Amino acid sequence: MLCMSQARRLVRLGKSSLSVTLPRRWVEKNNLKEGDTVFVEDYDTHLLITPARPREEFREEVKVLEATHGDEDSVERMIIALYQAGYASIKVVSRSGRVTPELRETIRRTLKRLVGLEVFEEGSDYILLQMIADASTVEIPKVLSRMEVLILNSIKDLEEFAATGDTSYLKDIIERDEEIDKFYFLLSRQVALSIMYSWYSSKVGVQDRTLLMPLFNYGKTLERVGDVIASLARIAHLVDITKEHVQLIRTSFENAVRAFKTGDQEAKMEITKTYREYFDRFDPSSLLDHLLGNILSLALDMLESRVELEVFKEFSSRSLHRLDATSPQK
Repeated sequence: MLCMSQARRLVRLGKSSLSVTLPRRWVEKNNLKEGDTVFVEDYDTHLLITPARPREEFREEVKVLEATHGDEDSVERMIIALYQAGYASIKVVSRSGRVTPELRETIRRTLKRLVGLEVFEEGSDYILLQMIADASTVEIPKVLSRMEVLILNSIKDLEEFAATGDTSYLKDIIERDEEIDKFYFLLSRQVALSIMYSWYSSKVGVQDRTLLMPLFNYGKTLERVGDVIASLARIAHLVDITKEHVQLIRTSFENAVRAFKTGDQEAKMEITKTYREYFDRFDPSSLLDHLLGNILSLALDMLESRVELEVFKEFSSRSLHRLDATSPQK
């Protein structure tokens, strides 16, 4: 979220202190008054000023979710959506007046996919879910790195399957996709909270909030790569997955990660070249070709996230320069 820059004069207080007034609109919006505490974080070229509020003020209201017997899949989707939106308390209430074994199992299965959310309280007709761990303990860059490692492990398992035919590797890939989803849901929650609370982004390792969107888009693409590899594992008994196919996946993914993280020009060109050459000989009737093509398309999406990252970094830098230029001079 970008805000309009405001130029304000520094006022001397005493012999060595300088002060600056806070914008009235911001003070009123955050319900601040004389004597309240604010946090001031120094980032060399700029300061970040945030209200001092306890962590528990994150979406402190309890979100009530009504559950209908036979519609447990909808309950799972809603719990995940509310978690991603930043809610700390979710109360699942059974419309039938009783928490059925099916509903309890759905909730248990869903919680295995969500970091920090646990059953806090149970009644005959409800289950209260509560965040018991701080989602900011794992910073966004580490979440993304963990997703990358999990995907590389799945690619390695696919290589082992192509070499040995051992189907246990395929099972590991499908189960690992649940872990990739778990980190993606955590990433979604962190980004949502960073958008709602300006000071939260620094807690999750992103000092410039304008970079949240390209980082989120990159994470979303990683999650989709994991889904495609899991789909390959599910159809492996129907198609002939060769070492060459898996090498194509590995090379494309590693180039895409390197391009996103470092802006490596050679990696960028290699991704584009591989994509073009592959689709020149693409067989639209082949399910395997379709899934491999999805991997290459997602590699291009990762490259686009890097472009977004560079654009937002440049825009943020220019905004700071404009602020410096408009600052009153003595």
